[in-house]
Amino acid sequence: MSIPFSRRWMALLALPLSLSTIALHLTTATANAQTDCVTTVQNTPGSRQLVAQRSRVQRMRFAPGEDSASIKTSVLNGTRDMYLLDAQEGQTMQVKITSLENNAVFAIVAPPNGTQPRQVLKQEVVTWSKVLPATGDYQIVVGSTRGNASYRLEVTIR
Repeated sequence: MSIPFSRRWMALLALPLSLSTIALHLTTATANAQTDCVTTVQNTPGSRQLVAQRSRVQRMRFAPGEDSASIKTSVLNGTRDMYLLDAQEGQTMQVKITSLENNAVFAIVAPPNGTQPRQVLKQEVVTWSKVLPATGDYQIVVGSTRGNASYRLEVTIR
């Protein structure tokens, strides 16, 4: 059975029956700001709640005169790494991820387009190449399909 990519990044929160409510401190990061908030999760008999674990957000920049960059790091099971990359409409982006255990995958999310929200261009892939539909900050979101994943992410924009 295949589990959707987004659920693989979630940790199952099992609350004891005696605990009916818990407050969670969450941090949300975007291209322009980092926001802290508190979310309340209630436990009802027979229910299970999914709560996202902490993620890393990092802006990816190319060295002067270069059109590609690579990052070698790891992602913990249940978390994700997000890379923000400014690109122009009409450029071609190529992304490739390799991992020792073949358990790292990524999603590509386009910038918002006018009044339309961000659109997921592709998810749960190890290679991707496409002419970009819009100008702005693209998100490359890396997660693990199982366990922790050591990976190398290579991105080229031409």
